[in-house]
Amino acid sequence: MQRRAFLQTVAAGLVAPILQPHVMGQTQDFWSMPRTLHLYRPATRETVHATYFANGEVILCEYEKLCILLRDVQAGQAVQMSLVTLDILAGIQGWLRANGINSPLHTNSGYRSPLTNNHTEGAAKNSRHMYGMAWDGRVPQVSTESLARFAVYLKGGGVGFYQEKNFLHIDSGSLRTWRG
Repeated sequence: MQRRAFLQTVAAGLVAPILQPHVMGQTQDFWSMPRTLHLYRPATRETVHATYFANGEVILCEYEKLCILLRDVQAGQAVQMSLVTLDILAGIQGWLRANGINSPLHTNSGYRSPLTNNHTEGAAKNSRHMYGMAWDGRVPQVSTESLARFAVYLKGGGVGFYQEKNFLHIDSGSLRTWRG
């Protein structure tokens, strides 16, 4: 068995117990629905609730609201965030809603300028954050480990699980997992 197939099998086994059966059967319907994100940034106390994709199209004004919340706060810079990254977050939030959790995703970091990234402890030198392809955060009512397992199940990109610091990293880069 190849490594990727093995990891996907293991991830599915880890996630299956935390998914409700009715959610697993609705995957196709979920991705054809409008994609809405509810994000909260504790550091700035900003909240955005935006439907950024509907009827096969990006809704630009809503997408821009998300990009602004996900900006590099220290540098005061916003970029176009990866739609794949936003879709991964929408998948996570859809799973939470289907399981009765309607709270926002608490955002620690989205885009990071190279300067901010260089001054961020533990940041990778070529971090996906610098390309608008990553998100760090948590959901207070849900264990970070459960969020990480579901993010791995989605197979959208990289998933980092930081148990000590109680946050999850997701990005739309290559499929990989790690613990920080």
